[in-house]
Amino acid sequence: MPEKKNAYRDRELAARIAEKIRAVSRGVGKVRMMHVCGTHEDAITKAGIRSLLPENIEIISGPGCPVCVTTAREIDEAIALAGQRVTVTSFGDMLKVPGSASSLAEAKASGSDVRIVYSITDAVDLARKNPGKEVTHIGIGFETTAPSTAIALLDAPDNFFVLSCHRTIPPAMDYLLREGDNRIDGFIDPGHVSAIIGLEPYKRISERYHVPQVVAGFEPVDVLYAILLLVKMVKDKDCGVRNEYSRVVRDEGNPKALKAMENVYEPCDVAWRGFPKIPGSGLALRDEYGMHDARKKFRLRVKESNEPKGCQCGNVLKGKKYPSDCGLFGKRCTPDSPIGPCMVSGEGSCNIAYKYDRGTQHA
Repeated sequence: MPEKKNAYRDRELAARIAEKIRAVSRGVGKVRMMHVCGTHEDAITKAGIRSLLPENIEIISGPGCPVCVTTAREIDEAIALAGQRVTVTSFGDMLKVPGSASSLAEAKASGSDVRIVYSITDAVDLARKNPGKEVTHIGIGFETTAPSTAIALLDAPDNFFVLSCHRTIPPAMDYLLREGDNRIDGFIDPGHVSAIIGLEPYKRISERYHVPQVVAGFEPVDVLYAILLLVKMVKDKDCGVRNEYSRVVRDEGNPKALKAMENVYEPCDVAWRGFPKIPGSGLALRDEYGMHDARKKFRLRVKESNEPKGCQCGNVLKGKKYPSDCGLFGKRCTPDSPIGPCMVSGEGSCNIAYKYDRGTQHA
C-alpha cells in the first residue's frame, strides 16, 4: 500500500500558505512574533520556515526551553544535594547544564550518585526499591511535566523528594510584555502547554496588552498557518486568541491535570535564566507535601550565582538576540562543550541553530 501522505508536512500546501502570508503582509509593516516553545523553534529551523517568510515578518524565540530557563542556582542546589550522599535523579539533558562552577555530569564523574531517568515514575520506583536511600528528583518543565510530578507525589514513599524547578509560561509572557524592552506584536503559543492550561490564561494576556495570539501545533503547516493567522490578526487589529491546534487543544485544557497541579503546588516568585524573579511563575510544593520538598528537608543554601562570561543565553531567551549574535556560538560553545544552557538541550535555540544551520538562518 502507498504511504499515507501527511498533510501537515505537505510541501505544496506549505508553499501556498507562505504565498498567502506574503500577500496578506503587504502594507502591514514590520511584524515581530515570538514563540515560547523549544519544539516550535526546532520545527521552524529544521523546516527552514524563516526562509519562506517576507522580510517584514520576523519570528523570534522566547523562554520556551525548560532546561534553558533553569538557573545556575538551581543546578548548584542539585549538585549540593548530590554532595550530601543523596541520590539525585534527572532527565538526561539536565546533566550538562552549567551551574556556577560545575555541572551534574561533573558531579557524577566525581563520584556523586546522579542518575538519568526517563520519567519521574522511574525515580519513585528507585526510592521504593531502596528504602535506605534518600532519592531526590529534579522537577523541571512547564505545565506539561508539572502534572506528572504532582501525581507522583500523591503516593510517594517517605524517602522520595522533589527539587521543584517547575515554571509556568503565562507569567513569563506577561513579564515580557510588561517589563521587557523588546517589541512583540504577537505570540505563537505552545501546543503542549496549551493542551494542559487551555486558552483562558492567554485571553487574559491579550485583553491586558492588546496582543494577538495563536496556539499552534508542531508540524511545518501548523506553524505556517499560525503565522498567517497572526499576520491577519495584526492587520485587522484583532487582539484575540485563536486555536490552530484544535485537534489536541481544548478551550478548557485538561481539567484533571490542572486539578492535580492546584492540589500539590502553589505559585511562587522565581528567577528564570537571564531574567529577574518573575512573580507567580514558579511552582512550590504546598505545605501538605512539604515532607517531600528537598529544599526543606535538606535545608539547601547555596551562594548567589553568575552567568558564564560572554554567554548570551539570557538575551536569546528574551528574544533580543539570535544564537549567531553570540561570540561564543559554534566556537567555544558547542553541544560537546556547552558554555550556556541554550546549547545543551535539544529544545535550546543555540543547540537547534548549531544542529541545523550553524545560525545562518538567523544572520
